[in-house]
Order: sequence, then C-alpha cells, then structure tokens
Amino acid sequence: MHASFRSLRLVSALGSAVALLTTLATLTAVTAVAANADSGAPSWGPATPNFNLQVILRPVAGATDGGFGLVKFRQPKDGETIVYLDVWVRDLAPNHSYLLQRAVDKNVNDDCVSTAWLTLGQGLAPQAITTDGTGTGRANLFRDLASIPLGTEFDIHFRVVDTTTLTGVLVSACYQYRVSQ
Repeated sequence: MHASFRSLRLVSALGSAVALLTTLATLTAVTAVAANADSGAPSWGPATPNFNLQVILRPVAGATDGGFGLVKFRQPKDGETIVYLDVWVRDLAPNHSYLLQRAVDKNVNDDCVSTAWLTLGQGLAPQAITTDGTGTGRANLFRDLASIPLGTEFDIHFRVVDTTTLTGVLVSACYQYRVSQ
C-alpha cells in the first residue's frame, strides 16, 4: 500500500512540475514578445496597404538591354514623414552611374501619366546608383515628405535613368501611396 501512495505522490509531483514548467515557458515567451515590441526598433508603416511599397523596375519599352530593379519604399511609424528607398539594380552597364526618379499624379486612378520627374537621393540632394563590374548597384536613399499634408494620396511611378544621357533604362508600373506618420 505504501508503494502505491508513493507512486501517486510521485505522479502528482511530476504533474505539478510539468504544469509549473509550462507556465514558466509561457510567461517567458510573453515577456520576450512584449520586450521586443517595446525595443525602440522602427515599426515600418501601418498595416494598411499603400504606405510601404515593393516597386519592381523593368526595362523600358523598346530597350535592347535587359536589366531589373527593386525599390523598397518604406515609411516607419514614427513622428517623422521620411520615406526610405532601398534601391537595387542588376544587369545594367557595368561601372556606370544611374539616377532614380519619381513622378506623381494627384488624380488617384492607377494611371500614372505625369512626366514631372523628380530625381531622388539623400533628401533634396540627388544621389547616383553606381553599378559594379557585373552591372549590379545599390543605393540607400530617402525623401522627407514633411511639406505634404498627412493623408494625401497620389499615384506614383519610378524610373532609373542613365546619368550621362538621362535616358530611361528601367521603369515601374503605377502604384498608389498615402502620406502617413
């Protein structure tokens, strides 16, 4: 009879230990998630679409060369209205410079007809995207939108131009964007 009671006590103690470990693991996970949420790292844009864009750049119509590009257009959720543009291009002319430009339409209808191109860079200072020996280039650009009222929406499209000839080599489709904070 004593062996049965000892077995029951052992099973009961093991069950309590498992329950305690499960509770501790859950609390640790919740604490880690909460600490990560308050870490001060930038939270990139609201979950609603049109605040952060993944812009694909393809060769312009009639281009004889290939090429491809990507612009990660990101606006952190903070007190600023700065958009960060991480630009990557490949299969362009090696050891050459290009510029990223954008044009916007205030008529939001997915039809980008504006040709009022603005060269992007470090704030207001244009910055080239320089390719390496394989025709690949990267640039980290930004643009401050403080002069544009929050909530303003527009159609936007991008292009990459040769710095020497200002001829377009890559172009994007039309995207929609809303200025946020």
